[in-house]
Amino acid sequence: MRPEEHHEPTVAIETLGCKVNQYETSYFFELLKQAGYRAVSFRESADVYIVHSCAVTAKAGSQTRQLLRRARRTNPEARVVAAGCYAQLDGQRIAREGLATHILGNPGKFKLLEWLRRPGSFEKPCIGLDPDPRLCADFDISPVSHMHTGRTRAMLKVQDGCDAFCSYCVVPRVRGKSRSLAPALALEQLHQLIRAGYGEIVLTGIHLGKWGKDLASPRSLPDLLEMIASSAPLPPRLRLSSIEPEEFDSRLVEVISANPWICRHFHIPLQSADPVILSRMGRSYSPGNYSELVHRLVASFPEAAIGADVLTGFPGESEKQFENTLAFIDGLPLGYLHVFPFSPRPGAPAAQFCDPVHPDEMKRRALILQELGRRKKRAFREKLQGQNLELLVETKVRSDLFEGLSGNYVKVFFLPAEGICSGKFVMVKVKGFSGEDLRGTVVG
Repeated sequence: MRPEEHHEPTVAIETLGCKVNQYETSYFFELLKQAGYRAVSFRESADVYIVHSCAVTAKAGSQTRQLLRRARRTNPEARVVAAGCYAQLDGQRIAREGLATHILGNPGKFKLLEWLRRPGSFEKPCIGLDPDPRLCADFDISPVSHMHTGRTRAMLKVQDGCDAFCSYCVVPRVRGKSRSLAPALALEQLHQLIRAGYGEIVLTGIHLGKWGKDLASPRSLPDLLEMIASSAPLPPRLRLSSIEPEEFDSRLVEVISANPWICRHFHIPLQSADPVILSRMGRSYSPGNYSELVHRLVASFPEAAIGADVLTGFPGESEKQFENTLAFIDGLPLGYLHVFPFSPRPGAPAAQFCDPVHPDEMKRRALILQELGRRKKRAFREKLQGQNLELLVETKVRSDLFEGLSGNYVKVFFLPAEGICSGKFVMVKVKGFSGEDLRGTVVG
C-alpha cells in the first residue's frame, strides 16, 4: 500500500536556477494542492520529492544530483522526481545512477500529475523526456494564483525558450524554441496576481525581450507593457527580468519613461567586453553597443540600478582579453555584477573548443570580478544616502528590524513604525551603512 492510500500525501520541492523555474514551481504546488497533496520542507519525510533542476552550469547539475540523493536518504520509499532543464539535458545519467523514480524533461514536467500516476523505481525509473524540446511549438500555460514562497513579490512567466544559440549555452536545446504567452492570458494572470495582493510583479521569461515575436500577429515587449498600462488594475510595481542588449531599443525606453510603476532596474547581460570573445560566444553586440546603451539608460533614468552578467574563463580568453573586460566594467556606471566562471555544457559548441582556461586561473579571474562587483554595488548605494526611497516591505528580520526593497533594487533595513507590515509600501530615508547593509528611518 502506498502512503497516499492511508493519509494525506505530502510533497517537497527544491528549486534551482532562474525566476522562470521559481514561477513554474508555484504552478506545480498548485497542481499538487488541488490533487490533495500537502507541502512540506525538503528536509522532512515526504511521499514525493521534486527537484526542479537547472542546467546552466555544471555546479547546478551537481546540486541536482546531491538533492536527489538527499531525498532518497530521507525517505527511501518516496517517489523522487528529477524535473526540468538538467533532467532534460542529462536524464540518462540520472537513470544510470539510480537517483530518481521519475525523470521529467521540460515538456513532460507540465503533465506532472499524469506522470506521478505511473509506476517508477530507482532501478527502473519512469522517464518522460521529449527527444527534442524544440519541436514543442506551444507555450505551456501554467497559471498561478499565489507564489509558493508566500513572498510579497510575484513572478509572471510570459515567455519560454530561446533561439539565440550562444556557443556556451544549452538552454535552446533543453527549453526549446522561443514561445510567448498570449496577451489576453498575460493580462488575465497579471490581474489575478495583483488582486492576490502582490506589491510587485516581475515579468519573466527565458528570453523576455523576444516576447510576442512568435505570435500569429507578432507583438513586442513594449506592446505588452502598453497593454498593461491601458488595463486595470495596474500593478503597484512591475519589474522586468533580464533583457538582452540588442532588445533594449528606444521604444522600450520610451514606454518605461511614460510609466513610473515600471521599476528603474535593468539587468542587461554583458558576458564579455572583448569583441573577439563576444564573437566566439555567438553574442550579437559589440562592447561599444553595450556602453552606449548603459550610458543612454543612465541619462534617461539617473536613479536606475543596472546589473550585468559576466562570464569569465571562456575558452581562449587571454589575460589581456580578461583585462579588457575588467577595465570596461570598471568604467561603466553599473550597480552590481553576477559573475559566472565558464562551465562546459554537454552539447554546447564551446565545450569542444580546444583552448580552455585553467580552472585555477578561471577562479582567480572570477574572484577579481566579484570584488569589482562589490565595489560597484557599494558605490551605487553610497549615492542613495540622504535620499527618500519607497520600499516594498518584505520581511521582519527581527522584532526591531524590517527589510524592504526599492524600485531600483536596493535592500534597506529600517526600524519598525506603526502600521508597517510585509507587503505594504513605506517611504524610508536612507541614513547610511551598517556594515555592508543600508539603514534608514521611516519618513512621516
